[in-house]
Amino acid sequence: MIENNPGQDENQDMESTTAWTGLLLIFTGLVLCVSGCASRPLSAQQANYPADQVDARGLFVENCIVCHGKNGRAHVFHGILLGAQNLTDNKWQAETSDAEILNAIKTGPSVMPALEKKLSETEIQALAVYVRSLKQTN
Repeated sequence: MIENNPGQDENQDMESTTAWTGLLLIFTGLVLCVSGCASRPLSAQQANYPADQVDARGLFVENCIVCHGKNGRAHVFHGILLGAQNLTDNKWQAETSDAEILNAIKTGPSVMPALEKKLSETEIQALAVYVRSLKQTN
């Protein structure tokens, strides 16, 4: 008859947990490095670009997709959790002025971060034009 050694089971569980924790830390470090190891964010690279040369979609990806999603619909975890605006909604697009969009980007209504100290005026204007381009076509 083989007897179970309770201490042995606990050691195996602890080793397994330690291994998974280590893998999680390595994975997290890699993700942070991939997302944050770029020499400079796009916003800093384009700060002095003329409006027609600003990569507004790139700025949107860099600053907005966490809550608004790649397509602007806000069907992402943070967007749902925080109640982010669906930027593709035709009613919202029709009822929201360009000045209101610019102001929202600059000052960040509610929990949205303000971008006026992060982006140049030209980048903000290009981003507002990009937000307008997300309007659904029927």
